[in-house]
This record gives sequence, C-alpha cells and structure tokens, in this order.
Amino acid sequence: MFLSKGIGAIVMIKFTKLAALCSLIALPTQALARDVNDLGVDLQAATSAYIVKNSNKRYPGSYNGSRLEGWALMSYVVDTHGKAKDIEVIMASDTRGSEENAEKYLTNLEFAPATKEGKTVEGGYLFSFEVGKYFNGYSNDKASRGFINEYDEINKMLQAKEFNKAEQALAELYKDHTKNTSEQALFAWLKSQYYYHQQQWFGFDEQLSVAYLLRAKLPTDIQYLVAKSALQWYSFKGDFNLAYNAIYALDNIEGKQFSEENKLATIKQIDDLLARTPQINSQINVSKDKLSYLSLSRGSIKIEGASDVTKLQIRCADQVIDLEASESVKYVIDEQSRRCGLLVKSANPAEIKVKQTGYAIVNSKYDAS
Repeated sequence: MFLSKGIGAIVMIKFTKLAALCSLIALPTQALARDVNDLGVDLQAATSAYIVKNSNKRYPGSYNGSRLEGWALMSYVVDTHGKAKDIEVIMASDTRGSEENAEKYLTNLEFAPATKEGKTVEGGYLFSFEVGKYFNGYSNDKASRGFINEYDEINKMLQAKEFNKAEQALAELYKDHTKNTSEQALFAWLKSQYYYHQQQWFGFDEQLSVAYLLRAKLPTDIQYLVAKSALQWYSFKGDFNLAYNAIYALDNIEGKQFSEENKLATIKQIDDLLARTPQINSQINVSKDKLSYLSLSRGSIKIEGASDVTKLQIRCADQVIDLEASESVKYVIDEQSRRCGLLVKSANPAEIKVKQTGYAIVNSKYDAS
C-alpha cells in the first residue's frame, strides 16, 4: 500500500531557537491487524505486525537554521523477532539525511510480528517519514511569499501553454524557494500539471505520487484536487490498491465534505471497474541501482524481462517472497494476503513488464476505510 491507515508516532527536536518535528505515518498498529475481520478472514489466520515499543529519542539529532525539510517513503520487512530489516527507499526528498534518518527511526522500533495460521511470519510494510521545522515566533508550515508569487506566475504560464518558459521557471522555483514540505508538496503538484498538459505521463505519475504522499501539507482546495486526481489516475492505471486509498483520502480532508452517499457511489465505481479488469498490464522502468515499487491488485503475477535484476521480491502484510531472477517469472499470491507490492532493483536500467490476473487481493472495506 502506498499509504496505509496505521497511526504513527510523533517525536520532536527542540533547540533554543529551532525546533523540528518528525512525523511518522503509515506504520501498522494493533487496530490494523484486526481489520482482516471485515474481509471475512479468520483473525487467527492472518494478522499484521504492529508497534509495541519505540526506542527513538524524543529529541534526536541536531539541525541548522535552514527552512529545508525532508521526507522519505520506505519499504521494510518485519522479521519473526519483531525487528525491521531489508529497508529500501521507494522515493525521498533531495534533503541530505532524509533516507538515513528514516532508516534509523525504523531500526529503533520493536514490533509484534505478523502471524499466519497461528505461526509467526515475516511481513512487508510501507513507512512515510517527515522531518519538519518551526522557529520561535513563527511556524515553518506555510509556503513563503516568494514561493507563492513564482508559483502563481508559473500557473499562468501553464494556462497559456508557455511550456518552455514554465520549465525554466520551475527549475528556478525549486532551486530558490522550495524548502519546507508544504512548498515541496505544492511544487510536486505544479510540476505534475506541467507534465499533464504535455501528456508526459511518466513525469506526471512521479510528481503526482509525491504530491499525494505529502497532501496533508497542501491547502484544502489543492489537497482535494490532488486526492481526486490520484483517484482518477490510479483507477486508470489499474492500481486499485491506491484508488481505494484515494477514496479514504477524499473522505478525510478537513473543511471538505465528501458525503457518505458519494463515498459509497465512488467505492461501487471502483469495485465495478476492478471486476471489469481481469487483467492488469504494467511496465516498470527500472533505473540503475534504484528500487522500483509496484502496488499489486490481483494475485496471479507474471513478470517478463527480469533476467538481470538484483532484487525481485513480493512483500505483503503477512508474507515476503523472494523470486528468482529470470526472463519470465510466475507466482500466485495467497488469496488472503493484502497490501502487496512488487519490489525490483537492477544494476542496469531495465524495462520490466508485469501482468496481473486471477482473484483480487484488494478490497474496499480494507483499503478505503
């Protein structure tokens, strides 16, 4: 799952003139383990891992006075002893130390491991980590005036289809004014629109994913647009895991009403679309030595072009499967498994094709609530 519903922990870093806030979301809790009952799954047959102890210091590390903030989205495995291992970066900000801080935080957590059919098993999860800052006398959670002015100008360029000017202005906006996570979220949304207007779908997907991950940092109206765009885009891509999650996001925007009637109607639309999509075809463009992650919606997986990969693994909340690199790989995921993703890493750039068929391993009760 791109973002799970687990309640995270909050730690604070405090100094004489500067304090920093590290927020941890998308970590499973005991409540999450009980959600499988809604699927008609025996609770004893499958439970997710959950945090039992957080050994991170309340005031870790030190920071300079810069407004620059960082974030990272990680994939990790909880082993049978309740420790995080095999931590991989899915995406992260350019801020120095973001990935290292996220990994350190994870390794200082203790979990009750996942269980399956009464036995302790390994499980794979996602983890979103942010480091924010605020200063005495004012907060650092808003976009600066300089950022807003340039943002508005670039928006006008996009409306006028002045894409060459917009490309240069975006580079300057990122370099000069994109510092805190609010600005990074706004920048990602703006750049996604730059790609959208030119139908550059790879760039659009990449930037929308960042904006969606950081959506809580956005103004209400833009947060709504991001969640709505994510719902439409992930539905189009056949990523039903994230499509259901986007419904949950729309239902949890403070200041925006998403009626129960609309929510149920939207869930039904995604349910129907999933039923009408018995085969989901995806292409993963793997960069050298960088992890690629594909959220999975159906249980029968066929992978083509993976003969030279260095990592090929399926991670679900109640199982972790290492696949052998080969030109053609097939695997059938346990029907009761949920929140599954495919991890691919290669020493050289590669194009991996993935075909998903068989029964659905996503469910509106589990992923849109």
